[in-house]
Amino acid sequence: MKKIFIILSFILSLDSLALNCNNATRKVIFDEDTKGIVLIVHGLNLSPEKMETLGNYYKSQSLSPLYVKLTGHTENSKWDQVNKDRWIKDFYLPLCQAYLNSKELKVPMYALGYSLGAVVIQNSIEKFNAPFKSVTYIAPAFKTRWYTSFINILFKVGFEFSLPSGNFVEYRAKPNTGLKAYKAMYEIEKQLEYKDSISKLILMDKRDELIDFYSTQTLCENSKNCKFVEISSRPTRNEKSIYHLAIDPATLGQKAWKKLTSKIGLSL
Repeated sequence: MKKIFIILSFILSLDSLALNCNNATRKVIFDEDTKGIVLIVHGLNLSPEKMETLGNYYKSQSLSPLYVKLTGHTENSKWDQVNKDRWIKDFYLPLCQAYLNSKELKVPMYALGYSLGAVVIQNSIEKFNAPFKSVTYIAPAFKTRWYTSFINILFKVGFEFSLPSGNFVEYRAKPNTGLKAYKAMYEIEKQLEYKDSISKLILMDKRDELIDFYSTQTLCENSKNCKFVEISSRPTRNEKSIYHLAIDPATLGQKAWKKLTSKIGLSL
C-alpha cells in the first residue's frame, strides 16, 4: 500500500521560526510499512544521484529516502541562480513533504547531509525547528580549513566567476563551481549557532582536504547529544585519493564503508 499526499499551496516565510507545512506542490509516495523517512542532501557540486548508495543503505533498514537537489546541481539550473535563500527554499519543500508523511504514517523523520548538505539541514533545525529524531553529518562544512579562506576573499570583493572542480568527473554536478555557490554556503553557515539538542552523528576523515577535523570535533564535543566518529578511508580508485569525498564504497573503501554504515545504523 502507498500513501499519496497532494497539497495545494506553497507558502514559505524565510523569517519564520517554525515549520509551516501547509505548503507542498507535488505528490509524495511512501510505503505504508516504512519505519521512517530520511531526507538526504548532497555536497557542493556533487551530483545528487551519487547520494543514492547511502539512500539504498537506508532502504535496507526499512527507511524511505527522500533526495534533495539544490539549485545549481541539476541540468536545468545554473550557479548564477544560487543564493542562500534559494537553497533554504530548495530544502523547505521536501522537509515539509517528509514531515507531513511522517505524521500521517506515525514514523520518525531523519536527515543525512554530506558537506554542504549538513549546513542546509542544520539551518533547518535552527531556523524552522525541523523535528528530526536524529541527523547524520558526513564531513560537514561547518569548520573549513584555513587555506579555503581565499575563496571567501574572492566573493567578498565581488567576483562571481567559477572555479574548476578537482573532484572525479563522474561525481561532479558541473565541471566548475560558481563563487555564488561558495558564498551561499558561507552565508548559511555563518548564521548557525549549534545550540539545539537534536541527536547528531558526525563522521569524517582526519585527512579531509577541506574540513578542519579538530575544529569539527571540538564543535561536536561542545554540542548537546553529538557523537563524533573518525573514519579512515582507503579508496578503491587509482588516480588519486579525495578524503573529503566519503559517500560510498568506492570513495571510502569497503572497511570504512562498513564502519560508516554501522555507525549510522546505531544512530537510528
